Amino acid sequence: MIEAQVRKAVARDATAISDIYNHHIEIGGSTFDTQRWTAREVGKLIEKPLPDAWFVAAVDHQIRGWSAVRPHSARHGYRYTCETAIYLHPDSTGRGIGDLLQTQIEQHCREAGLHHAVAKIISDNHRSISFHQRHGYEIVGVQREIGRMEDKWCDVTIMQRIFN
Repeated sequence: MIEAQVRKAVARDATAISDIYNHHIEIGGSTFDTQRWTAREVGKLIEKPLPDAWFVAAVDHQIRGWSAVRPHSARHGYRYTCETAIYLHPDSTGRGIGDLLQTQIEQHCREAGLHHAVAKIISDNHRSISFHQRHGYEIVGVQREIGRMEDKWCDVTIMQRIFN
C-alpha cells in the first residue's frame, strides 16, 4: 500500500480525471463509453451539487485515481439512491488506492443521507466485482447481453450496498 491523499475533486483535477477515464475507454473492459471525456465536461460534473460528489486520490501531488457518487435516477423515489464509480491510473492498481476512494464514497453516502449505492460492472471485469464484494456490495443480478463492445454482446453485473 502506498501513501495517498484522498480529497474532494476540484476544477483543476478535471484533466487528470478525464485522462484516467479516457485510458479505460481506450483499453476497454470497464466502460461502454466510446467518446473521450474532455476536461471541460468533467469540470461541469465536478461542480454538480450534493448528493453528487467527486473525489481524487493523489500520490506526490499526482492524481492516481478518482471516484464519483452520482444520482441513480432523477425520479423522486430514488433520491436516496446513488450510482458509484472508481477508476484508477493504470500504474496504481493493487496499491490500496481504490480502497481509500471506496472508503471516501462510503463516508460521503452516510453524511449525505444516501441509503443505497449501485455499481454496474461489465461482468468480465472480475477484479472490480471482487473489489466491490470486499467492500460490502452484493450481486443482485446480471443483465444479459445489455451492451455491445468490439462486436460482442456483454453482460453487466448489478451490485448494491445498503447504508444503515
